[in-house]
Amino acid sequence: MEAAIFGFMAALIGAVLGFVGSVSSTFGKSKDTSKDVLTRTVTNERAQWRKELREVSAGFVENALRIVAKDPDGSIHVLERQRVLIRLRLNPKPEHELDASILRSIKTIVQYAKAPDSEKLAESLEAFEQDVQTLLKQEWDKSKREAETGTLHLNGIADTKH
Repeated sequence: MEAAIFGFMAALIGAVLGFVGSVSSTFGKSKDTSKDVLTRTVTNERAQWRKELREVSAGFVENALRIVAKDPDGSIHVLERQRVLIRLRLNPKPEHELDASILRSIKTIVQYAKAPDSEKLAESLEAFEQDVQTLLKQEWDKSKREAETGTLHLNGIADTKH
């Protein structure tokens, strides 16, 4: 009779351990899946952000040049709208130096477009384009690292809590 009780207890303990192992495995996979989904979502959003910044920046430059050239297709109202669209995609905190430089450039470009000074406008557009290009490259590298490692980098700090 003792052998039957020990056999039953061993089977019960084995079943409980198997259940606990199964549950912990399921939760571990669920956590990994959630992290993968979050990383993919953030990476996709960043890709969309880069695309939109490229498009609005190119339109901004074209429109500023059209205004200074007195092309009837240039519009100061559209330029102001494009300025706002760029501004809303950037971080306003001064410690984000590249963003701050772009914000200064777009303000200057609008001023030179309103009071046409093609030489100063050309210099400002060149600085603007270089800064946007650098920012896009940094964001591309960040997204690439995140996709490779599965670790999000938010504000320069690795987010491994997910």
